[in-house]
Amino acid sequence: MKLKILLSSLGIGLIIALSWFSNLPMSTNTYTAIDSPKAVHSSEEPAAKIQTTQTKTPVLTVNSRLKTTPISPVKTHVKVDIPPISPTKIETTFTGDLDDHDAYLAYENEQEIALKTAYIQAAKDKVKLLNAWLVKGINQQLDASQIEFAKEKIKALEQLTQSLEEELKKAS
Repeated sequence: MKLKILLSSLGIGLIIALSWFSNLPMSTNTYTAIDSPKAVHSSEEPAAKIQTTQTKTPVLTVNSRLKTTPISPVKTHVKVDIPPISPTKIETTFTGDLDDHDAYLAYENEQEIALKTAYIQAAKDKVKLLNAWLVKGINQQLDASQIEFAKEKIKALEQLTQSLEEELKKAS
């Protein structure tokens, strides 16, 4: 008996809540949808299809009593950094006997050395790029705290690269 009363009161409460929320006024703000990318001919490179995106800014209709004009749509082009799709290196897998613990440890050591070497090379390339950006920031007179922050990040990358190089020298 108590279960029937509980379930019926719960059902009535849900019906009241749904009717309450369905009668609320809708928002007066409207936004334009983002344009979908235009069709690209199949003769173009796949990376060229993704290089720019086209968006529109929202058009706001605030209140009809206020005399506001909608914001005109603006096209924004964004350059997208797309990594190469094809693998740059053929991955090696362990082909030895899994019961040979020493051979597998040697394989793991080779992988670790390869990873550290790749990181060192990538970090050196990144430091060159960051230094070029830093020069541009100094020329455009960015805030001193931002320039100092960039210098600290570059220094941290250089220190990590140096410590990895020292580890590789000790290991060999």
